[in-house]
Amino acid sequence: MLPSMRALAVLLVAAACQSGSSSPADRGAAPGIAPAGPSAGPSVLATLTRPEADSLCHAFERSGAAADVEANHGYLIANWLAKEIVSDTGRAWLANFARLGQDKPARRAALTQVARDTGLDDCPLVAMWGD
Repeated sequence: MLPSMRALAVLLVAAACQSGSSSPADRGAAPGIAPAGPSAGPSVLATLTRPEADSLCHAFERSGAAADVEANHGYLIANWLAKEIVSDTGRAWLANFARLGQDKPARRAALTQVARDTGLDDCPLVAMWGD
């Protein structure tokens, strides 16, 4: 089976916070949530580049997690994403995604939206938050 979503969320936050000078609160709204006012800026949902979105959507396979034991999935994915998603906006997106916690519909919607916004045909990572 897939890793606990809580462990993955913690690892994604850690990966997202490895660099960058602004705090996550300064980086935009959580995916799928409208910004909190005129000064909040645009949602980071549309700020992933296509290569970053592709890396995110295929992280389970490309990180080696699919070929490893379940206990290592979150760690492998987070470490791999930390190397692949290096832009400030990409890391902000990951941090905001992690803030969705165990809200599976919100996570599926955020991944589906980022794939759509960047022109990807699908996002296999959506399956991690299946029913």
